[in-house]
Amino acid sequence: MDTLGSFFNGRIARSLLGVNNFIILASSIIITGILSYFLHWGYRGTHLVYNEVIAVLTLFFYLIAMVLPALKSYRGYLLPLNLALTYLWLTSLIFSSQEYSGNRCRYSYYSSRAVSRCGLKHTVQAFYIIGFAFLLFNTILEALMWASHRRNRQTGVADPEKDRPLTTTTGNTTVTGATNGDRVAQAPV
Repeated sequence: MDTLGSFFNGRIARSLLGVNNFIILASSIIITGILSYFLHWGYRGTHLVYNEVIAVLTLFFYLIAMVLPALKSYRGYLLPLNLALTYLWLTSLIFSSQEYSGNRCRYSYYSSRAVSRCGLKHTVQAFYIIGFAFLLFNTILEALMWASHRRNRQTGVADPEKDRPLTTTTGNTTVTGATNGDRVAQAPV
């Protein structure tokens, strides 16, 4: 079995997915909190509601996605969701950059306490960049993981975690090279 294929089917890839999912979840929590603060104080930017909806959807889906990489049978099944959310986060990043970059941060048509909060607006931009980067990496990793699983399934290569070689010793007979699913015929002692 090739080393690259076993990497994308193994614990390391699933651990990386778990860390990425946590960072994406944390980014969406922070963005949801700040954008909810803006909505509470009456700031209604042109794309604020869209950005809030995308952050809340990500929050919902990644609460579930945090658990999936811990399962041994997980093989990158969230690829379509990651692909869609990557493009939605890129759009939200562009919208927030249009609204909050340069001199547009301080000057707005709306008069409220949230208008002059440039630090919070730049924080939203920063966490959109972080979330987008990790979503993009997550999408690439899940695509490689899914392709590796599909290729191994078509070629008949066994799963490295499920089919580990067993060594059994019974009396004077030692059997090596069997897998979990194989029955071992023992020689009479």
